[in-house]
Amino acid sequence: MSGSGSKTPDATSRQTVLLAALGVGAVAIGMDTFVVIGVLNEIAASLGIPATRAGQLVSVYAFSYAVFAPLSAWLLRGLDRRRVILLAIGLFLVGNLVCGMATGFYQIVAGRIVSALGAAIFTPVATALASDLVPPQRKGAALAVIFGGMTVAQAAGIPLATLIGQMLDWRYAFYFVVVLGLVALAILAPLLGRLPVVTAPPDAAAGGDAGLRALTPATAGLLLLTFLIVLSEFVVYTYVSVILAGTFYAGAPILPAVLLAYGIGALAGNFATGILTDRLGPLQVLIGAVAVQTALLVALVVWRDAALSTVAVGFLWGIASYMYLVPIQHRLLSHAGAGGTLILSLNSALIYIGISAGAWLGGEVLDRAGIAPLAPVAGVLGAVALVAAMVFMRRPVST
Repeated sequence: MSGSGSKTPDATSRQTVLLAALGVGAVAIGMDTFVVIGVLNEIAASLGIPATRAGQLVSVYAFSYAVFAPLSAWLLRGLDRRRVILLAIGLFLVGNLVCGMATGFYQIVAGRIVSALGAAIFTPVATALASDLVPPQRKGAALAVIFGGMTVAQAAGIPLATLIGQMLDWRYAFYFVVVLGLVALAILAPLLGRLPVVTAPPDAAAGGDAGLRALTPATAGLLLLTFLIVLSEFVVYTYVSVILAGTFYAGAPILPAVLLAYGIGALAGNFATGILTDRLGPLQVLIGAVAVQTALLVALVVWRDAALSTVAVGFLWGIASYMYLVPIQHRLLSHAGAGGTLILSLNSALIYIGISAGAWLGGEVLDRAGIAPLAPVAGVLGAVALVAAMVFMRRPVST
């Protein structure tokens, strides 16, 4: 299926429905990805382990995703994408059920590995399918639909899951994610079932040769750029519940409000990034997003005791955070051609390697020096990412 050429109204309608359905699935996957961050302190207290060890759950999930994303793209190449997406959501449900019923740390680890496999299968396939469904001039907007689902998860779902975990028990945060996944499955299954068979492009199904050809110095530089940006962000984001553990407003913890503000900002950023990427170009959008996010990461740590300031920083950070992935994906697809699915899988892997490395590095800094040094570490990493963006995003796209 291709996004080029003229289409009948029925075909256009089916594509719109599928894009919306993929966005719903992305909501569930987005919840799965970040739910641990909001209840990290509660998990640590319940299991009697340090918060930095509980933070390893983020690293385990991210590392597992990084391994599974390219592997699953290769193993499942050529299969009907509809079935692949439903398989992914099924694994996600099983993994989160295991986490919710776990009685020990390593049982949660096992659940996170299974749910990471589901996410690793879902995201690249859904992203590539969304891109294939629209003309080139609307590619940025189509990609924003997938990230929009994850944005909605952060805007409403993750703060709610965090509040549930704080008021009831951290296990109910995972059960909340399971319920959301069941809703997504109930919506996606019948919609996908009405569509014709949707497979990967022939080149991608024929052994991955197109994907290997697409791994050029230009795409490799963009993949490195993804890693650097995510690394700088997750040095701070992984431990936001630790950073703000002692911050209260009117006697209430400020963390749920900061996460909600972050999510609302992310909605705005995700809505804007598709439009701005298509109109201004990916380079301008990315440079601005990385520069602003770096400044805000530093500000969150420095102003962590000022409750209202952290809420404002969270909102602005949400805008910037959801404006850097779409420009990179847009440029990767432009470079990769028929190898786009594999390149997007590698990019997804690098996102989660960055998350894993950021969680590990942030934990090391916390253990050795406390919270305050997270600010200069994130600032330096963000500055390196900004330089890399100026270098790699300027590579011309071959025609």
